[in-house]
Amino acid sequence: MNKKIIKGAMCLSMISSIALTNASLIKPINAIASQITGTTHTGSFNVDSLTLQPGETTSSVNVNWYAPEGTGNSMIQFGDQTYQVEAKDLTSPTKVDTSKYKDTGKKVCKVTVNGLQADTQYTYYISNDNGNTWSNAYTYTTPKNDSFKFGFTSDPQIKENKETDSKGWNPSDGTNQTGWATMMSELEEQGVNLVVSAGDQVEDQSWGKSSEYDSFFAPTQMTSIPYAPAVGNHDRHYMFADHFNLPHQMDSLEEVKTTFRGQNSGTSQSHGNYIQATADEIAGQLESNGVKPNAEGQYDFVERREMETKGNYYYLYNNVLFVTLNTGAYPGGNDEENASNESVPSASKGNEEAEAIVKNFRTTLQAATNEYQNQYQWLVVTHHKSTQTVAKHAADSDIENYVDAGFESLMDDFKVDFVLGGHDHVYSRSYVLKGGKRVSERLVTINDPQGTIYLTGNCCSDMQYYTPFEKLDKNNNADFPVLANGKKGSQAYLEGNSLPYGNQEWNQEYSPSYAVFDVKDNKMSVKVYNLDGDSQNPDSKEIDAFTVTKKSDGGSKTTGFENAKALLSLQQTGRYDSGITNADGGVIEIVDYNNQTGWAYAVNGQSGKLVAIALKDIESKDKVDLLDGNDIDIKSIVEKADSSFVYGDMTSVSVSHDGKYLALAIQAANYKDNGRVALFECHEDGTIGLLKIIEVGVQPDMVVYTNDDTQILTANEGEPRNGYTSTDPKGTVSIINTKTFEANHVGFEAFDSQEARQKLVDQGIVIKKGTKPSEDFEPEYIAVSDTKAYITLQENNAIAIIDLKTQKIESVMSVGYEDYSKVSVDIDKKDGKYAPQTYNSLRGIRMPDALSVYTVDGVDYIVTANEGDSRKWGDYTNEKEVNFGKGKTSPTEKITSENSGLTGKVVFFDSSDYDGLDNDKDYLFGGRSSTIFKVEGNTMKEVFTTGNDFEAVTAKYIPDHFNCSNNDITIDDRSGKKGPESESVTIGKIGEKTFAFVGLERVGGVVVYDITTPEKATYVNYINSRDFTSDIAGDDSPEGMKFISSEQSKTGEPQLLVAYEVSGTLGAYDLTLNTSLDKDSEANGNKPEDKKDENIIITDTNNKDNNTQDSLKINKENIKQKKVKTGDNTMISFYVITLFISLFVGVFFIKKHQKVK
Repeated sequence: MNKKIIKGAMCLSMISSIALTNASLIKPINAIASQITGTTHTGSFNVDSLTLQPGETTSSVNVNWYAPEGTGNSMIQFGDQTYQVEAKDLTSPTKVDTSKYKDTGKKVCKVTVNGLQADTQYTYYISNDNGNTWSNAYTYTTPKNDSFKFGFTSDPQIKENKETDSKGWNPSDGTNQTGWATMMSELEEQGVNLVVSAGDQVEDQSWGKSSEYDSFFAPTQMTSIPYAPAVGNHDRHYMFADHFNLPHQMDSLEEVKTTFRGQNSGTSQSHGNYIQATADEIAGQLESNGVKPNAEGQYDFVERREMETKGNYYYLYNNVLFVTLNTGAYPGGNDEENASNESVPSASKGNEEAEAIVKNFRTTLQAATNEYQNQYQWLVVTHHKSTQTVAKHAADSDIENYVDAGFESLMDDFKVDFVLGGHDHVYSRSYVLKGGKRVSERLVTINDPQGTIYLTGNCCSDMQYYTPFEKLDKNNNADFPVLANGKKGSQAYLEGNSLPYGNQEWNQEYSPSYAVFDVKDNKMSVKVYNLDGDSQNPDSKEIDAFTVTKKSDGGSKTTGFENAKALLSLQQTGRYDSGITNADGGVIEIVDYNNQTGWAYAVNGQSGKLVAIALKDIESKDKVDLLDGNDIDIKSIVEKADSSFVYGDMTSVSVSHDGKYLALAIQAANYKDNGRVALFECHEDGTIGLLKIIEVGVQPDMVVYTNDDTQILTANEGEPRNGYTSTDPKGTVSIINTKTFEANHVGFEAFDSQEARQKLVDQGIVIKKGTKPSEDFEPEYIAVSDTKAYITLQENNAIAIIDLKTQKIESVMSVGYEDYSKVSVDIDKKDGKYAPQTYNSLRGIRMPDALSVYTVDGVDYIVTANEGDSRKWGDYTNEKEVNFGKGKTSPTEKITSENSGLTGKVVFFDSSDYDGLDNDKDYLFGGRSSTIFKVEGNTMKEVFTTGNDFEAVTAKYIPDHFNCSNNDITIDDRSGKKGPESESVTIGKIGEKTFAFVGLERVGGVVVYDITTPEKATYVNYINSRDFTSDIAGDDSPEGMKFISSEQSKTGEPQLLVAYEVSGTLGAYDLTLNTSLDKDSEANGNKPEDKKDENIIITDTNNKDNNTQDSLKINKENIKQKKVKTGDNTMISFYVITLFISLFVGVFFIKKHQKVK
């Protein structure tokens, strides 16, 4: 009996323990790559010219190396596989110059290793004497199945004399080989699985130099990272074929005789493969690179022609199909400018040579896409001579010939995503192009591009760089390139006023450059770098970054919870995603809209960039449309224009109402220094041009145009960021005249006298003891009517009113408090449910952040978002945190855990250091509400407040995440501190109705009110497009908002833009007025008089995550009897309870049995 009881108890305990373990939220640790080593050998040598190329797929890899003279067969042990490899003779160059070619007698070994597993590290060894001796160990790691990175480089052009560009990076040892090796090391640090090159591995064009290839293969990464080269014009020799083992190389392409011999004269012998010799060359049978004129008077460079036909190959790397094309050749003809020039004998021919080469490219692309049909998501072409470039080769005849022969049309036909080229020794990126036209604006976030992006790689070794607009190889081209300003040809280009039409941007900082493509399913994130530092302490500097997503959408459209019966329905139609999230916020913050161009502009506080978002291109789809965007580096622009200003950060953006201008608020790096407003001109393509930089007050936090665009105002906070023992800058409002650009700084010194200060305190304005209002006031946000500016002084719980004509402060008014003796509030952080109650001593200091203004019958009405904000500077804080438990009380000792039932932490306002508050009251930060004030002269009168609506509404519709935070979906996380936290507010008129939209920073979403009649404002709807399946997902933490009227919208429908600072997204929402309800305002489902009703019934109509529609009933008078219970039945709780019950039962029976015994 004893054993049975014990076993039973143990069984119950084990079952409960297992269940609890399975329910635990333990995140798995990512496993490192598997390792396959095989037999270990004692290495005795390094392998000559060892390199890896990609195999036909990622389950294979190609290996290439040189073996010593006399080798018959070599061996490679790759992991647990061993291959016998035939050592073959090298291909002798057309002309063997023993001072250059040192490889005579050596053998070449090529092998493909198959059967490789994903995400696995393989160790491999090589033997050139049938296994008697083995090389040192080498490793290769295969990519993961679901993602990989590849590097893109171009034109290392390793030179035997180690020459570097005098303007360049200049490594400490002065050799371009070191620049190349450093760049490869940086790529390894970036974690790339593959390197693709646009060619020109070495410098010597005349059959190659062994010493250059020795230096090229010197970086150890060549033995561990597959390298996929293109044939450049400097690579057209047999040494290239011997040194690389290419997958799926096309062997049946037509060899094309190319007759090109120079751009403006026929002196070059290094271009075409079948070039006309001059009369003197024929008569003297003069040799050129081992070749003499033939019977037809031509230099026939067979080796060059063969190598211009090889190097067309392809391979599938995870979900990317790479096709490498050989544009190393120089097709002649089609040169009208030199048709009568006897020195250019090929000029008068047609374009048949380029057309034949492009035909070979079509054959290669067709073979690749046929072989891997339906197996790839991306198609990337690599080649040498970029057709979209901006420097020395921009007007070249041979490149023009490729374009005229249909090279770019071929990319269109096969829907190529990226074309990666080189040759021009400068970095450039094109717009998305199709049919020779731009099919995108200037963008860095690109969704579903309808064309091809062309990248040109800079020199990646420090050997040589070309500067745009400095010079051209062909200086008499009449019609190529075509420039963005509409002009054509060499001379128009050399004017330096316009880039070639297809190019979006370029960079030349005379430094080795490379790009990293991060491939994850249907998304490629690209970052381009220049080497920085030096070879002793190398670093990388990002010069460009962009993201391309294909076949993408933003998921299902979120709709308003009240859409079925609301006066105004909301539906999300668009989203911009910056790709950056931050649990502390500050990503996409403030947003404005240009009603003329259709571009939205948002401040990205994390990247420091201004984002131009192509709202004009939003499409009506079944899913949320992902919006494209372009990052604008404001810091670089401002620093270049004003070297005296030490840039801190950008805080706010405002677009003039006529759409011509854009203003940015910029803070200085030193918190005590004056900031700036940077004024820009807006362009149709979303770009902006700097016009003026204007000095304003300290720490400008908000900028806004007046309604007539004649003034720009900034709210200059002047926070004491180093604490109150250091300087506390004065808060001011700067008013800029947009014609003269003169700024007037309006301060609060008029309120510094003892009498004036006391009047402020008497009306309930909160001021730190012992401080002057001019220092303590911190202007936060501005709203303007036709004649007045209204400024929130958030920490002081006040609004200042400025007359725009006189530019003087008329008054400072308190915004009052939420009275929690009358309005219930939930401040219990630990009860895991919505259970609001009243507290006789408790008040919420509204402390509005944002505000908005509208006019009814000539009277201004202000709507505030009562967020609340504490002060934490240095060691100073005005928060007082109470963790309610036995003996713990509120600051006044009137609220205790015993008389309130409170548990957990509540953050109170520490009023001991402040005037303007009642010592008998307890205060919370923020009002968890929005309030409407009627402006009466220089005073304000409260006419409406939302009270506890925000908590009640969010509890009804998101009960499991009531009062969660914006970085934590745990229920009640913010109940003890500001609750849902109303952050922002904007106003919009639709038809005859006026609506207020209030953003809730923590739980998320936007609450809508009909404020047409301010005194009878009514709740209308609530929408929340946050994804609660994880802490940060979807659209999280609204910060700034912008209403767009139907007249201003490019869709013809009113829209709401919401910037989300944690998720780094911007949401676009369509607004639809229910005209049947519009006829009778009382038809709205939640009328003002509903607040008098005993119960409010709200039905969950947004059943995105629910299979049933739940009606949630809340008793407004006796909420404790009608609690909204959430989170009580979680599986974790169940398992824990079961465990303890099981243990208790087991112990009980054991003891009972012992007693009986």
